[in-house]
Amino acid sequence: MDVQHTAIRVSDLEATREFYEEGLGLEYSQDFQTESGVHNYYVTGDDLDTELQFVSDPDADDVDPAGIVHLAIRVDDVDETFDALVEAVDPSVAGEPTTIEPANARAAFVEDPDGYEVELFSPLE
Repeated sequence: MDVQHTAIRVSDLEATREFYEEGLGLEYSQDFQTESGVHNYYVTGDDLDTELQFVSDPDADDVDPAGIVHLAIRVDDVDETFDALVEAVDPSVAGEPTTIEPANARAAFVEDPDGYEVELFSPLE
């Protein structure tokens, strides 16, 4: 059994696509639109078997990231990815790059266009 994808509701699919693809370098994998007009858009990474699904529903009242603590994206270099993301899309920064000794990792935290916190994560060697 494997995790296939995580789905989050978004308010602006284009801004979300820009954040995750152009800012973080994730890649488009597939999309489709339901008969009711809900657009489902997926991204993935180089070595990932899982996807992030962005659900854009024109009839949804509001996007509320309540209940999600953060989405973790494994990157090769946290500092480099953080700097490139800030340069590309200027996200709200929730935590500058730092070393987290108990996790033996380097991490930074930013917010995507809908306020979902995204952890940029890289294990230390």
